[in-house]
Amino acid sequence: MIKNSLRGIAAAALLVLPALVAAPAHSAPAGTPSEPSRSLPCTNTAHVPVSDGFGRARATVERRGGGCGNATVEIRIWSDVAFNPDKEFGYNKQFFSVGSLDAAGACYNAIVYVRGIYSEMYVNGEKVAESARAQLPGCSS
Repeated sequence: MIKNSLRGIAAAALLVLPALVAAPAHSAPAGTPSEPSRSLPCTNTAHVPVSDGFGRARATVERRGGGCGNATVEIRIWSDVAFNPDKEFGYNKQFFSVGSLDAAGACYNAIVYVRGIYSEMYVNGEKVAESARAQLPGCSS
């Protein structure tokens, strides 16, 4: 009798075991966003500047991902001037790990050909990203 009871318990355990192994240890309910993984790499992005009114521009840089540590983040907005050094006209600096940083300013627009407006991103003094050039009203020739 004891032998039959033990066989019954063993058989029941074998039936339940695959279900326990297949079930995840922790899962979020369907349709809810999960917390970002700390193992995601840090991405640095310099967005293309946009018009902030005639002759003005603004731009944003972003840091995203779990691998971003605290750093000094800088944004610089430039006029890409033909045959001359580019002219900086927007700047901002802040210390953070993940987020965004904005800058704005009046475009450099002298009697020269300006090919476009672009932004650069620096992290701890090192250039890590540059945006494409944008033609903006009152900023580009």
